[in-house]
Order: sequence, then C-alpha cells, then structure tokens
Amino acid sequence: MKKASVRAAGGVRWGGGVRRGGGELDSRAPEAVSQVPGEGGATDPALRQIGQTVTLKDDAGRPMQVTLTGIAYRDAFAKDKTLPLNGKYALAVAFTMKSATGGNLGQRRDSHMKWARGPEMTEAGNYTDAPWDGCIDAFTPYATVEADEEYKAITDLNVPVKGGKLLIKDHYGNTARRALPEADTGTGTEPATKFTTQHC
Repeated sequence: MKKASVRAAGGVRWGGGVRRGGGELDSRAPEAVSQVPGEGGATDPALRQIGQTVTLKDDAGRPMQVTLTGIAYRDAFAKDKTLPLNGKYALAVAFTMKSATGGNLGQRRDSHMKWARGPEMTEAGNYTDAPWDGCIDAFTPYATVEADEEYKAITDLNVPVKGGKLLIKDHYGNTARRALPEADTGTGTEPATKFTTQHC
C-alpha cells in the first residue's frame, strides 16, 4: 500500500489523484473508489482508507503528512447518563502527523475535524464530554509537531451512528476525507478507550 503523498504543480497529490484548488480529486483509477459504510453502498472517489497517508498544509502552509491509524466506538453515556448529547457514540479517532519542518494543524476553535453522514454533521471542536475527556491531553491533535518526528494524536466526536466519513481540513482549502468502518478498526485509540468506564 502506498503511503507517501507528494506535492504536484496545481494541487496536492493523494495517491493517484490531484486536488485542484480545493476541489474534488480526479484522475483516480476505478479500483480506488471507496464504499462509504452506512450510506447504502454510495461511492466517493475522494475517500481514503485507514492506514493511507494524505498531505495537508500546516498553519504556515508547509506539507504535513496525516495518517489515520484507527477508530473506536464507545458508549457516549458510559460515565454520565444525563449528558445533553445528540449522538449515542463517542468516536475515538487516532492518527499520526509528521512534517519535515515541524508545525501544527489548526487549533480547537478552528473545528477543522468533522464527521459527516448524508446531511448529518458534527464537529470535534464542539465535543467536550467524551468519557476520556481530560485523560488524553498528551495526544491532543492541536500540538506542535517536531520536525521529522511522528506525533500520535487522538480526537473524538459525538456521532449518532457508526460509519460515515471523517473530514480533516487545513486553512488552505484542502480536505482529507476518510471512509469510516462501522466497527472498531486499526490501532492508536487505546489511550482513550481504556478510560471509557474508569477514571484517569
């Protein structure tokens, strides 16, 4: 599986497609089209899968490699049944960030990480009641990444159903879109999920 993403004139190249001016990916091979879990078999040629790397731009406009490594669904009300939440699941999303120059990819108030399924959408920045909230500060996705060092991050979203898409945007109009499985997949979420029912 190819993980490396490279800059190309006129856009950001993700595998076999080129994003032009913040638009959709094109020039994708037919086999690269992804099924979107939970959306009746709908397809989206821009979707990437867990384990694939995309290149976004950090806040200074420099390349930042982002790789989704794992997701996990947990009961959003595991510790508090009275929370005023719209979604039944706390979705933990683990990913790595790496940059040759160092940098960061947005701040919490930017709400640059979102979950979507059809017309439904929720933002990571608006969710502060995950069962593990306050236990995974060392994995914040808003940290400054050191040059040439892989940084492991975890974000969380309150979602109503399993599946859908994860959207990660930068300040330059680029969006990494991921197809999310309907079951726990991959690695990296353990630092969060171990606190689903226990206190940190």
